[in-house]
Amino acid sequence: MSVPRPAFHRSATLKLLAVGFLALLMAIPLSMLDDLRRERERRRSEAEQALASSFGDAQRVGAPLLRVPVDVRETRSDGVVVPHRYWRYQVPDRVDADAVLTVERRRRGIFELPVYQADVTLAVTFAHPREMFAAGEGEVLWNQAELVFGVADPRGLRRIEPLFGDIKAARAESLGEGPGGLALFRLASLSLEGADAPIEGQLKLGLAGSRRFDWLPLARDYRAHLRAPWPDPNFSGAFSPTHSRIDANASEASWQVLEFNRNLPATFASGEIDAARLGEQAFGVALYEAGDVYQRNERTLKYGLLVIALSFGVFFLFETLSALRLHPVQYLLVGVALATFFLVLLAASEHLRFGLAYLIAAVVLIAMIAGYAGAVLRRPRHGVVIALWLALLYATLYVLVGAEDYALLAGSGLVLALIGATMYLTRRIDWYAFGASVPPELPTSAEHTS
Repeated sequence: MSVPRPAFHRSATLKLLAVGFLALLMAIPLSMLDDLRRERERRRSEAEQALASSFGDAQRVGAPLLRVPVDVRETRSDGVVVPHRYWRYQVPDRVDADAVLTVERRRRGIFELPVYQADVTLAVTFAHPREMFAAGEGEVLWNQAELVFGVADPRGLRRIEPLFGDIKAARAESLGEGPGGLALFRLASLSLEGADAPIEGQLKLGLAGSRRFDWLPLARDYRAHLRAPWPDPNFSGAFSPTHSRIDANASEASWQVLEFNRNLPATFASGEIDAARLGEQAFGVALYEAGDVYQRNERTLKYGLLVIALSFGVFFLFETLSALRLHPVQYLLVGVALATFFLVLLAASEHLRFGLAYLIAAVVLIAMIAGYAGAVLRRPRHGVVIALWLALLYATLYVLVGAEDYALLAGSGLVLALIGATMYLTRRIDWYAFGASVPPELPTSAEHTS
């Protein structure tokens, strides 16, 4: 003799509300999983920063600059004259910059960072070296002029070769922080006294860095070209390439920035350009990795609640369209298993390709839930139906995650189709009659023996 069931088991309305509540309750473990994803992403960022600190961080390459000291005398309010010296800088009239990147991957634990070695050549022309220095107050010390060069991260410097004709190159001496926060190096000392001949030459660099390589348009006419064996470059910054080519094995791009295109003066004094202003004019390439594992996990988690709700909906339809009944605890167990999929995916995708990790996680969870469904629904074929449904759901989810640009459109279409299918399957149900009483559950083995 069966034990009388409470009113909850006889009311489909209460059951539906309970199932909906359980689906919303699963937002808690999904939120915890998203926190875990963020923590793993932070760990990766820390590992990348450690690698960048030892190898070389994102680099910015501008051009050699001319600078001359200027002596001024300032009269204080008490009448005392105080001598003061500052530096004035002049950008070249033209720069033809070329860089060839060699990219490799460095590991720290389970995390990887794309790093590069760059062979950089800067062909530089100062057409009128003294022209721009006439402005301003004070005495210009032409015989103490210098040719200098700045770089973002000096740890990545491997080689500096200045080639400027008769100008004798000096030992590359560090001058500390220069304009815009760049690490400044002296390339040569020269005298501009009584001469205004053009200065032409080249600067060749061996430069190591990671994540990004940027140009700084420190010239009246700045032309840059870059080649890298990287199939997924992200050309970004203040200026877009005038030409670019990307194929499966390499990429290259060219830029041209004229004086009136940029928000930088042709001549400036010490301290007039800060790092933020200079950074706003940078452009170049980021070694972008398409389908970043944590980005993909994030997009997958955003559909987590929808996956659980749709799975619960299938189980509830089995109750509605057949003489079967499930307990909320069984719904809860299924929900926990569905949430576990995202944990398995996150863990596996840190070691395997995302597609393979997704397949493994989906197969394991589908097999587990389908086996459980076949047992609790007392029909193996019901487990097969659940397996097919979950396979379709996970396959659709994978497509949505991969199609980033069309994810919203495809997701909304999927939801609309599922709502329509549910309306069609339940079109003949008398919900008032069904809400009054759920069909009795199938007899258990104990009831048969009695």
